[in-house]
Amino acid sequence: MQVSPDFIRARTARHRRLAEIGDGGADRLAGARVVVVGAGGLGSTAIPYLAAAGVGRIDVFDDDVVEVSNLNRQVLHSVDTLGQPKVASAKAAGERIAPEVQVVGHQMRLGTDFADVVDPLRPDIIIDGSDSFDTRFVVDEGAAKLGVPVVFGALMQWSAQVTVFDAAGRYGPAVRLTDIFPDSAEVRATPGCAEMGILGSVSGMVGTMLATEAIKLIVGAGKNLVGRMLVVDALDMQITEIALHQPAQSQWANIPAVTAEILVQDDPPVVLDVRRAEEIAEEPVELDTVDIPFDQLNDQTQLALLEKGRPIVTLCRTGPRSIRAAQQLAAAGHNVVGYLDGGMQALQSEANV
Repeated sequence: MQVSPDFIRARTARHRRLAEIGDGGADRLAGARVVVVGAGGLGSTAIPYLAAAGVGRIDVFDDDVVEVSNLNRQVLHSVDTLGQPKVASAKAAGERIAPEVQVVGHQMRLGTDFADVVDPLRPDIIIDGSDSFDTRFVVDEGAAKLGVPVVFGALMQWSAQVTVFDAAGRYGPAVRLTDIFPDSAEVRATPGCAEMGILGSVSGMVGTMLATEAIKLIVGAGKNLVGRMLVVDALDMQITEIALHQPAQSQWANIPAVTAEILVQDDPPVVLDVRRAEEIAEEPVELDTVDIPFDQLNDQTQLALLEKGRPIVTLCRTGPRSIRAAQQLAAAGHNVVGYLDGGMQALQSEANV
């Protein structure tokens, strides 16, 4: 279905108002491609919210058909779709919510050729909402070959695990599924929801978290879950965070936070502003800066704006993007001396004192 640009802007107006997204982020979402493995409990929530966010193309892989026992948690489906492919429900949901979004269903069981199957789709993100370690290991291996991050969720009874694996180390420490769960017969035999049970609403809670993490990675907002895992206990309503790497051993932990005092010394560093153009227009900074949006830090033409060897301090709105930018540039050999602690908000607070 063809819809007008005015319709799309109206449909996405509420998240366009977020400083971390804006029109630029909405454009990045519209140009993004996400692969979702599984249209079950997790996919049922993640897929509609990805479509609602305006993700340009969503490829859904699932070989199952809808069964009665799915209906306590898999809200994509209904009694009217019993016996039909789950990927058909995913496609229908996308068309119903966001006609401009392309949802493509692949009714197939994934095998060791996962990377070959997915590579032509050119995904930016893979969401693993599968329910077995057999499939999870296949996704992990394929994503590592492609250098694509995996937003990961696993459910059991009242609890869940949520993280982002990034074998390429583009978004944080290079952590894979197999670094946490060894590929062994014991792990592969871990019982799933069919054996252990699951509360349907827990699937919904975690599915929205997976969609949110994917959206954050696409627009470059906030602090992602690379290198840390959330363990959700819905029965006691507690969320525990577990570190998945040793910061002292990681290049991603070696960039110091600096304050504005470093900018008034005799030979100040270059201030690299990694905010989007519309953010800078809304909140201009009274400093001489080099402006390169976070999502363009791999563009060599843009990086040529940085004087070779000159000390660099990175800046964003609140801090998280400047931290990742500093880490990325330092890993690429640039002379990064720190990131501005607290970002623009800290500068504004200091100016108001």
